[in-house]
Formats: sequence, C-alpha cells, structure tokens
Amino acid sequence: MTTSSHGRGGELVGETDPVPKQERRVYKPHKAGLPNLPSYFAELWQRRDFAMELARTNLRASNTNTALGQLWLVVNPLLLAGVYFLLVSVLRGGTGGDDVFPKIAAGLFLFFYASGTIQSCATSVTNAGSLILNMNFPKMLLIFSNVYLNFRRFIPTLGVYLVIHIIWQLPWTWHMLLLPVAILLATLVSIGLGAIMATSQVYFRDTAQFLPYFIRIWLYLSPVLYTAEEFLAGPIGARVGELIQVNPMFAVLGIWADALHGILSPWHYFAIAVVWGLGLAIGGVLFFISREREFAVRL
Repeated sequence: MTTSSHGRGGELVGETDPVPKQERRVYKPHKAGLPNLPSYFAELWQRRDFAMELARTNLRASNTNTALGQLWLVVNPLLLAGVYFLLVSVLRGGTGGDDVFPKIAAGLFLFFYASGTIQSCATSVTNAGSLILNMNFPKMLLIFSNVYLNFRRFIPTLGVYLVIHIIWQLPWTWHMLLLPVAILLATLVSIGLGAIMATSQVYFRDTAQFLPYFIRIWLYLSPVLYTAEEFLAGPIGARVGELIQVNPMFAVLGIWADALHGILSPWHYFAIAVVWGLGLAIGGVLFFISREREFAVRL
C-alpha cells in the first residue's frame, strides 16, 4: 500500500509499506561430506545418556528386561548349540572330544552378539524416522544405542557359559584375560558393519531383508562349529586355504575360543583382528557420518 505526504519544501514523499514475504523451506539432499569431527564427537559424548535411555526403552519394549525375556536370550542360542552339537557329532562320527558343546556354545554366543548388533543397527535409522525428522542430534547415537542394547543382551549369555565352563571342568588360565579383548574386537567389527548396513538401508530398503541370509552364510564360514585350526584343516579350509582368514570374525572367534581353552592364539590372529576391527569401525563410522545429513530427506 502506498501513501503520500508533503515533506519539507512541499515535496511529495511516497512511502511504501513492505509486503511480508511468506517463508518457504525447501529440503534438498546435501552433498556427502564430513562435519567438524571434534565438535561432532563432543556433542555425541554429551548426549550419551540419550543413547543409553533409548536402549533401555527398546529393552522394555522387547520385554528382554523381564525374566522370560532374559531367559529366551540364552535359551535360543543354547538350543541352536544343541542342534549344531548333534550335527557336528554325526559328521564326526562321535569323535571330537568332550568339549565340543562348550566350544560351539561359546562361539555362538559371541557370533550372535556381533550379528545381532549388525542386524539391529541396520534398521536403526529407518525405524527412527519420526525422531530424526523432529530432533536435531548426531545420528551415530542410534548406532551406539543399538550396540549398547545388544551388549546388555550379551551379558546373560556370559553367565550361562560360565556354568557350562564349570560343568565341563574346563581349565582356568591367564589366557582368559584375553576374553575382553575378543569382545572389544567383535564390538568394533559390529559398529563398523552396523553403520554401513544402516546407511545402506536408507538408500536400499531391502538391505535388512537380505541381511539374515548373509549372516547365515557368514556363520558357516566362521570358526563357530569348529575351532579355527579345525576349520582350516577341514573341507572348506582345504579349498580356500588361508584366504578364509579375511573373514572379519575369523580371527576374533579364534582368539575367543583359544582363550577359553587355555591357548594363546598365533600373533597374526591378533594382527588380523585389530586391522579388521579398527578399519571397519573407523571406515564405517565415517561413512555413516558423511551421509547422515541426507537421512531426513531420504526418509
């Protein structure tokens, strides 16, 4: 609207009222890139309570904080261990030693911890669509929340294995001090692969559907049903040889099984496990962070 008034000296001065413009926000995909990492990880650490509380909420939602829920966490792998024990015993013709069941149970417990973490992380972003659209926070909190959730689920299985270890009268040696190292390395592998799967799920929604089949094949290519040495000497090891050790969990499971049975693993097992663990964790996390600004648009 324009109004006129006589200014000094009789000049006609025009005044125009500014017309308010309607604000419009257009969301477009960001280019892939890394934010300021020190600031990002500082904020991540400040909001760690959020990740833990989210994990506790998911625990309550899945009833794993109840007696029956906790029981199922150990009954399921124990039943599978029993089935695989019978299968392996048949294939071996009843040979293989008295500690076959503890070996299989221990291997399954650690493998299910790693694979369960990866599967939970794979859908962590797509399942938190409303949270991502309504809150501004480092999305890596979703990954760490699922890692913490699965670690909480893993703890009861350690108690069950402790009972198995006592019943089978297996040795107690200083090598068992390496068990936390194996758990840490398995966690690093899980974080890296979980972050990669979570990012892939945002772009390709069938990733989580194919993941269980991949994990089943991964189980059979890992030293779970057999020790690492037996695996290398078996039919698969004879065909692919040392190449099978490129499996990210091969060396980790080898260290885990050896430590439980009072054996020090070869040094190259530790080297391979550390390279895989750090490489996947660093690479997977950076890949996830570089893409997380697109998540809100893609969801």
